[in-house]
Amino acid sequence: MNSYQNNKSPFETITGPNPLDPASRDRLPDIARAADKKGGNHFAPKDSASQDGNEKPRSKKSAPKVALAIGITLLAAGYGAGAYVFANRYYPGTQIAGVDVSWLQQADAASRLQKAAMSYSLTITGNDFSWTYRPVNATSLIDADRRTREMLEHSESLIWPVKLFESLSSPTSSSSKSTQPVSETPDLPDSFDEGDFKSKLQEAVDSYNQGRSGVFDAASAYDASLGTFTLEQAKKNVKIKDDGIYQDALRAIAMLDTDLELTQDDFEQFATGATGEQLSQACAQANELIGADLALKLGGTDVGSLDGSTLSQFITFDDALAPALDSAKLEEWIRTLASTLDTVGTLRTYTRPDGKTVQIDGGTYGWNVDEDQLVSSIQDAVANKIAGDLEIPCTSSGAVFTKQGEKDWAEYVDIDLTEQHARYYDASGTLQWESGCITGNPNKGNATPTGVYRMNQCGTNITLRGAIDPETGEREYETPVKYWMPFIGGAVGLHDADWQSSASFSNPSAYTYVGSHGCVNLPPDKAGELYSLVKQGICVIVHW
Repeated sequence: MNSYQNNKSPFETITGPNPLDPASRDRLPDIARAADKKGGNHFAPKDSASQDGNEKPRSKKSAPKVALAIGITLLAAGYGAGAYVFANRYYPGTQIAGVDVSWLQQADAASRLQKAAMSYSLTITGNDFSWTYRPVNATSLIDADRRTREMLEHSESLIWPVKLFESLSSPTSSSSKSTQPVSETPDLPDSFDEGDFKSKLQEAVDSYNQGRSGVFDAASAYDASLGTFTLEQAKKNVKIKDDGIYQDALRAIAMLDTDLELTQDDFEQFATGATGEQLSQACAQANELIGADLALKLGGTDVGSLDGSTLSQFITFDDALAPALDSAKLEEWIRTLASTLDTVGTLRTYTRPDGKTVQIDGGTYGWNVDEDQLVSSIQDAVANKIAGDLEIPCTSSGAVFTKQGEKDWAEYVDIDLTEQHARYYDASGTLQWESGCITGNPNKGNATPTGVYRMNQCGTNITLRGAIDPETGEREYETPVKYWMPFIGGAVGLHDADWQSSASFSNPSAYTYVGSHGCVNLPPDKAGELYSLVKQGICVIVHW
């Protein structure tokens, strides 16, 4: 037997006309009422009135209360879930010592933090200082477990909606700074060797400060490669304060910051606290004072220069940073330069063409700088920013200039007291004339003075007159000569001496007993030959 015959079908059959039959459609209301009497009309409209008039309609105010209750329940559940989550995880955007730990649990955050410390290094920079610290043992830098736990303890999970909103609404930061508050005392483990770190940092600072005065001055502000004063060059003289960056560096390490930029407070006070703009203006004004560029020459030979590099040594800045040219220092430099150029009377060494080496000092021949005129010329050139050659003014000059101590003459007469022999060489060093001579008698106090002299004005048919004898009132001598070639004033010179015997001119010792009053006696014919060769201004050297 079919099971459906003994049990009611879920869809119980309603007997009567076929509702699909068009002829029966008008009877549907009656069918519905019949069904309602059996068990209620489940198809009746909700707003239909009850047939018996006793059943009350459902209340319209109950639905909002149910919805509110459900909403409160859901909110409470969501809040509790959020509080639980953020009691165990970090808010988005959270960083510990520069490491992003967003949404991580404490153990995972500690692992990430320790991993970051393994490759850690700190580079400290500022002005032109740069130093990098690389720890030998990275685990000494940070207690990752403690730091992450402390951070989670401060998560304020009970107000997680506010904290979450703040973290999500804040712009993402690329900074390596931790969101954990930084204390005055750097948070470093006991295992970190602060003494070793400080020693290494101090060594770097000391190396940087070496040779720096820490003040703004002309010497430090002048850039020789550019030939101008610059602020950038001046800043190379600043000094880092002792221990000025130590605490900042420790804090950077505690935060695992990889970079620390020094500030103005880390350096000693520079230029009484002047701004960069003020220092730049001071440099520009100083550049206006060093515009001269002079090539200094002596006898056509380069002997020095005066340009911005040299003039920068004479620039000073007052308390208001106004630059000025120190005239006293400039004059001192000029006079020092002149002292290295003067040759008159200085010791000079030369080798005679026949091979004899002579050292001789004293005399009147050579270069002598007119210092006062040189000071005036240079000051004028500086004031007018003149560029070009400047021939150094002199009160005395030689034929050529190389340097002190060397031959500065061209043609010359060489009088050798030891050999009692005189020679004349032209400018090329070729021997043009020579002769035996008789010089002053040293036994009578009349030795011919040694030195490098200048030939004075020559003449012929001159009467040589000695000093007046105080006892007789007469001159010691009055001797006429045909050829007169003086080199020490008008008192000592070369001349013909026909009263000397020919034999004496070939005897190197004759001067000791027939010597002159100081002049150089020559055979008459040789004196004439020499007179025709020499002229005023040439060099005469008397030596042993």
